[in-house]
Amino acid sequence: MSLRRSFSRESSGTRGVPPDPALPAPLSDAELCERAVRAIWRSLDEHELVDEAVRDELAMVLEPLTALPLGPRAQRLIDTLRLPDPIDPAHLYWLTRRLLTLVPELQATAAALSKTRV
Repeated sequence: MSLRRSFSRESSGTRGVPPDPALPAPLSDAELCERAVRAIWRSLDEHELVDEAVRDELAMVLEPLTALPLGPRAQRLIDTLRLPDPIDPAHLYWLTRRLLTLVPELQATAAALSKTRV
């Protein structure tokens, strides 16, 4: 299953049309953060950030997070993830470092959002 399918938030149907019961329910903001963390770790663990398609899919995972109070960092990461191949080593280094520093913030945001829903 690709990241694009598994992390999409577009499963809620269209206006006036009930959602398809075969599709997963829309994800909460906390779940979006948790899935983004898993996608970031998977990309870093597998050294896939050099692949433009992988970077594009990770950018799609991060897009819904731009609505959260994370500042402009999420959008800067998305813009860098969408750079065409070949990605410059300096950009790859910057991207890796920023993704690593984003993980604890996403985990804290997910925990805080989970507490507010309880």
